[in-house]
Amino acid sequence: MKRVLFWDFDGTIIYPNESFLDALDRTVRRFGFEIERGDMRRFLHRACSWYSPEVSYENEIGGCWWRRLFGRFEIFFEGYGIPRVFYPEMEEFFRGLILDFRNYRLYEDAEGVLRECLERGYLNYIVSNNFPELPRVVERLGLGNYFAGYVVSSAVGYEKPRAEIFQRALRAAGDPEICYMIGDNPIADIRGGHEVGMKTVLVHTAGGSGADWNCARLAEIPAILV
Repeated sequence: MKRVLFWDFDGTIIYPNESFLDALDRTVRRFGFEIERGDMRRFLHRACSWYSPEVSYENEIGGCWWRRLFGRFEIFFEGYGIPRVFYPEMEEFFRGLILDFRNYRLYEDAEGVLRECLERGYLNYIVSNNFPELPRVVERLGLGNYFAGYVVSSAVGYEKPRAEIFQRALRAAGDPEICYMIGDNPIADIRGGHEVGMKTVLVHTAGGSGADWNCARLAEIPAILV
């Protein structure tokens, strides 16, 4: 009997962060410009695909996903009077920050829990709304050996909580008989997982989400597994 755990990444395995906001802020300042952080946050909520899960983009994945995002960046930069000559270097610098594993911090119990779940006969998969190179970052964080596969929104064209991304994950894992979705977001992870028949575990977040289990720490997860 195949048993699989599907894990969210940001806010679940790593501490929650505003990596795109921080990278955009650092990029703008690095090139000598000033934009209010609140303006950048509002822009990213319009520009990043995970804030509009109702929109699918199967034909704009991988490198096309980055090109679409940077096209929006350029309109944003132009609105603040930043000369176009800077755009290629700014985009390269921003992308470098996003792909730098040192900008992400693992929960202290993450590696031990992933190892214990493997030892108990579960396969681990990541299901994440994120940038296409996320697997590379996970590997640089030292977790590559714990995951059997990755399903990342920008590589498939659907964002959680869309059923399509979860269905893709189930197929990638060989349609397991027992599976759990583990995440910190009550909508993207818990509601999305429930809608395709997964058991769900909400972590690092207060209860009341409709999850099957609520765990304050990742270390509590092995005890609830069948």
